[in-house]
Amino acid sequence: MFVSVVDMDGTRLYSYLFLLSILIPLPQTGHTASLNGRENKRRHHISRQKSSSADYSNLPLKPSMVMIPFDLHETVNKELDPDSSDLDEVSLLDRMGADYDRQFMSISQPSDMKTNPNGTLEYKFKKGQRPLGDMPPSLDVFEHRSIKLSDDGPEIKLRASRKTRRKLQKFLWAYSYCPVRYKWKELSTRFWPRWIKVGSCENRRSCSIPAGMQCQPSKMMNITLLRFYCPSLGAKRTCQWIKIQYPILEECSCGCQTYASD
Repeated sequence: MFVSVVDMDGTRLYSYLFLLSILIPLPQTGHTASLNGRENKRRHHISRQKSSSADYSNLPLKPSMVMIPFDLHETVNKELDPDSSDLDEVSLLDRMGADYDRQFMSISQPSDMKTNPNGTLEYKFKKGQRPLGDMPPSLDVFEHRSIKLSDDGPEIKLRASRKTRRKLQKFLWAYSYCPVRYKWKELSTRFWPRWIKVGSCENRRSCSIPAGMQCQPSKMMNITLLRFYCPSLGAKRTCQWIKIQYPILEECSCGCQTYASD
């Protein structure tokens, strides 16, 4: 990563060039024995195809498994909707019990939906202007006075004091921090509470130096809601409120984009 001139607390940090490389193992080709006959030729052909294809099983790739849920398209059927008698707040709050979380749900439309329609960015920082939690492992490089590019490669010395390295480490940690933008969302009448707070990652700028990486969803949590469920309709219509788990984005982190954007 390349860091331009930065002036922090009177300390002048001139340009440092940090080259961080990942060693990718070359694909290995297995020995193919000489075989006879039609069946042996077929096996030989398959073996050549496998040996000519790169083996990516050992690559240090980590695909994101965090998925933001899509909006639910409800069936247009009034029989599936709760009646006014099914929407008694006292009984529904009693049914929710300790699962009711005022921070992420509301039984009435929050005023923020009108006064702050774009939501709010949530920064989890300490007073010392560094993010909460553990520091990304990629910034551990500043704990050393030199960087070895590879096992048999050159070694680059960081001609900077420990205090300067810590300041640069702290700056890059804050720069690559990814806040979560929370905004209120209205669900259908078949959910209770009907209004919930959902999160998204902010991508107005790249979160890396040099630019290229983006803030990606990295951690989800579940909130508990009530869902109006009708196993049978018609003359013998039976419906009830059941508890369900609804995923909410909790954390974003800086990384390579793992899915194609529209």
